[in-house]
Amino acid sequence: MPSSLNIINYSSRPAGARFAYSKAPAGAYYELQYTINTMSNDIIYFNKKEALRYFRAQSDDKSAETLLDAAYQKMKNELQPRYTVKRFGCRTLSEKEWLQVSSKPVLGVTPQNEADEVLSLVLLDNGTVFRSKALARYVGAATELFLFGATLGSRVDIALRRMALTSVAEAGAGQAVAAALIETYCDDCCVELQKQLPEGKKLKWRFSPGYGDWALEEQKILFPVLDCAHAIGLTLTESCMMAPVKSVTAVMAITEDDVKENKAQKDKSGKTFFKKFNCNQTENNFPITNNKCLHCNKIDCEFRQKMIL
Repeated sequence: MPSSLNIINYSSRPAGARFAYSKAPAGAYYELQYTINTMSNDIIYFNKKEALRYFRAQSDDKSAETLLDAAYQKMKNELQPRYTVKRFGCRTLSEKEWLQVSSKPVLGVTPQNEADEVLSLVLLDNGTVFRSKALARYVGAATELFLFGATLGSRVDIALRRMALTSVAEAGAGQAVAAALIETYCDDCCVELQKQLPEGKKLKWRFSPGYGDWALEEQKILFPVLDCAHAIGLTLTESCMMAPVKSVTAVMAITEDDVKENKAQKDKSGKTFFKKFNCNQTENNFPITNNKCLHCNKIDCEFRQKMIL
């Protein structure tokens, strides 16, 4: 990556922001880290509609809005959002292809005579291997991807524990607000990353461990590659829970801009949804967040957004 490349427009960043560029481990193209040490309402947009959805409340529920507003006021000064991202070359393989080209064992890959020919592995150019048919389908023909990690910081966890001591309702509101904030922050990060890509390239939506058949245990592979603990203070427990809790890790494939991803799909009730996503789409200067559910085939999810066209 050329050292002369201007990745961040500093004039658009708030005071207290830090951007670091450094060489990544062998095989990685580069690592970007952007950290905000002070927060204001202008930095992470509070999407109340999203918070209401996570709170499982109706959009016209005034009492729920009051609870969410109160939780946000208690939380907004505790935010310490950070993200780290690394870019890698990648390709997809079947188990049989992997066993033909490598002697390195991959957890779950069967002996040669039983190996599956379906694409089920994603190989990064630093030698990291993720095992998931759903992830391999998601990566598809992409030859590059981002590994991504983001967190709201440990002070949010402390604020949530304090709310839990007050009442069950306030605790629920706090969880909903924090969930909405981390999603918005991740969307903001996607916008920044999209700007860094050359013309003709675009980001796909975020694909996280635990989604589809991608085992949550593979966080133990992703975390060391991203160096989450050192980069953003994000750690992983033995049971693969993240700390701080309001955090996200994901893969984001980099595709050609002419790849057609706008498709109509129907759920079991026959309702038609428009499937679209571009990380650079914005509404009122904030990333559109109402697309992400349309990429998920878990149509019975209680948090699923119903975007009917």
